[in-house]
Amino acid sequence: MSLFIEHQQLSVRPFTAEDKQDFVQLVQHPLCMKYSITGVLSEQQASDCFDTLLNNKKHKMYAIQCVKSGLVIGCTGLQDCFVDQQIEPSFILRLLPDFHEHQDLLPTLTLLVEQLISLYQLPGLQTVISQKNHLNMQLMSALNFQKTKEVTCRGIASYLYTIGS
Repeated sequence: MSLFIEHQQLSVRPFTAEDKQDFVQLVQHPLCMKYSITGVLSEQQASDCFDTLLNNKKHKMYAIQCVKSGLVIGCTGLQDCFVDQQIEPSFILRLLPDFHEHQDLLPTLTLLVEQLISLYQLPGLQTVISQKNHLNMQLMSALNFQKTKEVTCRGIASYLYTIGS
């Protein structure tokens, strides 16, 4: 089963090789990567990261695309995250700042969370959000994730949010 979601103006789909330049621009955007542990990536790092995510067999990253323009405006999916002495799959979201308030973002991500849980047969999802990332904290609350506890993830004071399980 592959993942594909379309809700009016946004879609979530697997990345393709043609998305490489959009992805590179995304992970080089300072506001998009502000709370990422890697920070802004160089062009070579971004290119290597894209190649790695295309070949990852364990977890997949997906493109969030504006249907009208065809522009990849974000990426989302699961990645391994080291929290409290164990590695767990964690929901991640990177989004160009102009799209944080997009009217279709919440319905699209709601469908995505449901499909990720089903596709990967997970009891629930978790995500780690920097304590300074107020936009993503608000979004996770709107998606019915619950703030579970304070954690330190790779040296960054964060909150663990969970849904399900």
